[in-house]
Amino acid sequence: MSETIIVALISGSVSLFASVLAFLQVSKRQSIEFEKSMAVMQADIAAMKEDIKSHNSYAKMFSENIPAIKQHMEDVDRRLGDLERRAQ
Repeated sequence: MSETIIVALISGSVSLFASVLAFLQVSKRQSIEFEKSMAVMQADIAAMKEDIKSHNSYAKMFSENIPAIKQHMEDVDRRLGDLERRAQ
């Protein structure tokens, strides 16, 4: 083989090796960044779940207390009506 072909093969091999090495480094870095972003996302989702649980407990509390509040308002309206009739 001629010297030119040997030099070209060696240069191509070194270039290919460098390209593969760079690709592996970038791939590893992207994998680490992806894992970090997934961890942040999972923490955000966990926080949102807690917020939803809190909201749902308030909604449940209010929905359970509405009949009692309505009854109390009816009593207040009746008593207010009685007071207004007495004042006339």
